[in-house]
Amino acid sequence: MNNVHFENKKISRCFFWFIWFVYVVVYMTKNCFSAALASIVYEGAMTKSQTGIIMAAFQLVYAPLQLVGGVVADRYDPEKLIKIGLLGGSIANLIIFFNQNYYVILVTWILNAVVQFAVWPSVFKIVSSQLVKEDRKSATYFLSFSSVMGLLFAYFVAAFLTKWEYNFLISSVSLFVLFVAVHIVTRCVSKYMVPSIVTEDRTVSDSKVEYVPTLKLFLESGILILVAVAFIRTLVANSINTLSATMLMESYENVSPSLGNILNIFILGASVMGTVLVKTVLYPKYIKSAPNGMVVMFIITLAALLLLILVGNLNIVIAVVMLCVVAGCLNAIFLLTTYCNLRFEKFNKSGTVAGIINAASSIGILFSSYGITKLAEVYDWTVDRIIFLVLTAVALFLCCAMIPFWKRFKKKYHPHALQPLVKN
Repeated sequence: MNNVHFENKKISRCFFWFIWFVYVVVYMTKNCFSAALASIVYEGAMTKSQTGIIMAAFQLVYAPLQLVGGVVADRYDPEKLIKIGLLGGSIANLIIFFNQNYYVILVTWILNAVVQFAVWPSVFKIVSSQLVKEDRKSATYFLSFSSVMGLLFAYFVAAFLTKWEYNFLISSVSLFVLFVAVHIVTRCVSKYMVPSIVTEDRTVSDSKVEYVPTLKLFLESGILILVAVAFIRTLVANSINTLSATMLMESYENVSPSLGNILNIFILGASVMGTVLVKTVLYPKYIKSAPNGMVVMFIITLAALLLLILVGNLNIVIAVVMLCVVAGCLNAIFLLTTYCNLRFEKFNKSGTVAGIINAASSIGILFSSYGITKLAEVYDWTVDRIIFLVLTAVALFLCCAMIPFWKRFKKKYHPHALQPLVKN
C-alpha cells in the first residue's frame, strides 16, 4: 500500500493505534538483552561486556541498514516491510530461547537486525503519509511514546520472570501473533485507502515547480546537524533507560536486580511524562521552534547530570528523581526531532529522513550498549556519567548552531507556500 492514504478519519485512527502497538512490541523485543542485563550479570550467564557486544553487534548492522530502509520505505509498501521484520524477529527470538550459546546468540541477533532494517522508517512513513492529513502531527506526538513504552514493557516483563531466557520466548510469540495480525488488518483496511498524488504528478496542478536536490534540502534545513544531535541524545538516553537498573544495583548495596528493574520502570515512566509536559506546557505554546525547545531540554538535562555525578554518595531517592528528569527531557527531544522529520513529507522524504536519524540513533545505541558498559566494567559508573555530561554540552551547542538553518528553511519552504519537489 504505497502512495495511498486514508480519507476516513475513524479507520485512519484505528489503524494508527494498531501500528503504534505493533512498534511498541517490536521495540520491546529489540531490548530483551537490555531488560535482562541485570539478571544475566547477577546469574553469571554472561558478563556486561559480552552482553554489550551482542547489543552493539545488532546496532552495528542495524544502523547502516536504516539508511537503506528509509529509502525503501519511501518507495515500496511499508506494511510488507513491517511484516518481514515481525516474522524474522519472531524466528530469531525463538532460536535464542532454545539455544543460549554465546556465539549462536551473537549471530542470531545480528540476523535479527537485518530483517528489521525497514521497520521504523516504514512505521514513520505510514504515520506521515497514509493517515488522514489533519491527524499526522498529533499521531507523530503519540508515536514518540512508542519506544519508551516498548522499553517499559520490556523491563516490566523482565522484573517478574524467573528466568531471563523467557524474555525471548515471550518476544517470539508476540512478534508472530503481530505478523498474522498485520497481514489480516492491512488486507481489511486496504479498501479504505485511496491513491495519493505522487510528487512528480504535482506538475499537473502546480503553476510553478521548483526542484530542490536532496542534499541541498538537507544542508539548507540543518538536518545533518540534527543527525549528530540524535546520536548524542540516543547514546545518553539509551544508557539512562537501559543501564540505570544495573548502575543502581552496583552503586547501592540494598538494590537487588529486581528492585533495580522496578526503579527503572519509574525512570521510563518519567520519559513519558517529560514528553507530555513539553507538549502541553512548552511547545508550541511558548516555544514555536523545535530546535529552540531542544536547547531548553538540554539545559535542564545538564543541570540534572551535574547532580548525578554523585550517584553512590547521593541519596538514592534524589538519584532516581534526577535520572527521571534526564529521561523525561531526552525523550521530549525525541518528540521534537520527529516533528522536524515530519516537515519532509511534502518532499516525499519522510521515510528517508527518519531512516537517517534512526541510523544515527542506532550508532548512539551501539556506543551505549558496548562502550558505556565496557567503561563501567573497566573503571566505574562515574566515568560514564562525566561522559554523559560532556556529550550533552556538545549537543546543546549543536542545537544552538542549527537554529538559524531551521529558521531559514521554514521561511523558504513555508507550509502554505508552494511545495517544492525533490530530485532523487
